[in-house]
Amino acid sequence: MPSSNKKNNNHKYNGPKTYEATDGLDDFLLVLEKYFFASAKVQCKHNFEKHCTDLVIELHHNFGITECLRHFNNGDWGNYNFAEESHSNISASLEKALETLNEKSFYPTDILELSFHFKDTSIIVTRLSHKSIPDQASNILTAIGKHFVYFTKGLSEMPYEIFVPVFKDTSIPRDASKITSPCGYFDYWGLYFDKGEKHEALIYALDKKKFYKDSIFLFE
Repeated sequence: MPSSNKKNNNHKYNGPKTYEATDGLDDFLLVLEKYFFASAKVQCKHNFEKHCTDLVIELHHNFGITECLRHFNNGDWGNYNFAEESHSNISASLEKALETLNEKSFYPTDILELSFHFKDTSIIVTRLSHKSIPDQASNILTAIGKHFVYFTKGLSEMPYEIFVPVFKDTSIPRDASKITSPCGYFDYWGLYFDKGEKHEALIYALDKKKFYKDSIFLFE
């Protein structure tokens, strides 16, 4: 049963706290599991000073990313029609589920991080601005499909982790709350490739379809 996030005045709270559940969370996770064909795990990070709750969500799939993209491109993901003009259904479903959760939550709730864990790779999406993840989820999946051949090096190597997005060091403001443009999701992604006992960390530039070394970038 979900637990309440109401403040207990007998304790002092300094900064974010992590909880196992918040009001309405069970129903929210059931929607995600049904829609994404996945098992869902979540951490609730509640900040009493800012009066808000952030969710860190993991979706675990029992199939590979290529099967996900096939369903998405064929238009049969979740029994929805994903023609080019209706790709917004994924974002619309996330936004609706989050809206329903907020109606039940004691404090405003948003998704801080959403990760998709497939059998062959993981995609970790980080929030850039308020509700940027549900707003851009459809566009991110569309971009993954369009760039799949390029960031897999011509289908020859599969990265085991994909970070969406990453930034150049000089582009990170001191105050992360000042990041307001969701377009940052489609500039640079961070990719890790397995090289035996070592790994190869590369940056993929979407506009140039080109790889860079990670020395001038932050994986955040």
